[in-house]
Amino acid sequence: MAKTRAKTKAKPKAKIVPLNIHGGKLPPAPYSCEVQRSKRKTLALYIKPGKVIVKVPYQASRAEVEEFVQSNEDWIHNRLHEESQRQQEMLRIENGSKIFYRARELTIVFKEGRKRRILVNGDQFIIQGHKLTPAKAQEQVEDFLIDKASQYILPRARGLAHHLGVEHKITEIKLRKTKSKWGHCTSAGVLQYNWLIMLAPYSIIDYMITHEVCHLIHMDHSKRFWQLVDSICPQSEQYIDWLKEHEHRFWF
Repeated sequence: MAKTRAKTKAKPKAKIVPLNIHGGKLPPAPYSCEVQRSKRKTLALYIKPGKVIVKVPYQASRAEVEEFVQSNEDWIHNRLHEESQRQQEMLRIENGSKIFYRARELTIVFKEGRKRRILVNGDQFIIQGHKLTPAKAQEQVEDFLIDKASQYILPRARGLAHHLGVEHKITEIKLRKTKSKWGHCTSAGVLQYNWLIMLAPYSIIDYMITHEVCHLIHMDHSKRFWQLVDSICPQSEQYIDWLKEHEHRFWF
């Protein structure tokens, strides 16, 4: 998300400098601010944990940049607060920490046992193994989710493609943990799904399956594409909004 304001003509030189937000007109604030100059026509703010990136045209003066940042102080602090909350909610595979599984907040419990397995019992997400450490437990959760994805996503993706008459277009279905994407479809017919999605409710998983399979017919996000998605997965916007709100809790 970004705040923007129109600017004009640009110069051919790039520069990245820190902005001293404690000087000039700006009051002290608990974040660092970095100015990135480039060939652009607008001033824009981008938020990262504890940090603000200000992207500006080459010719923007320091006074203009400071005024732009100061005029958006409330927005900056609200977004920094949101990012801080998201950082605290990110998944950590540790004994006693919280995991957001199937839209329920469960407590991770390490349990000693020779047999490696994962169980959900009431409000507990039990990871059983021998002499568990966070690293071993994380590996176990990864194997658990990959196995779940293999059993659920692969057959449902092929089944939907068969229903739509495009199963012959699938050359491969991959399960891969990526840094940002939940799914991907290539023009060569390769479907890719992030197995972390198996932490989400089945309705969200089905939406992601539908989204990528529909790209076998429409390799864009045109009106026809969304009409096809909604014909299979009605009210898909609700699933998109849910994922945007909660997806940060699935990454580890």
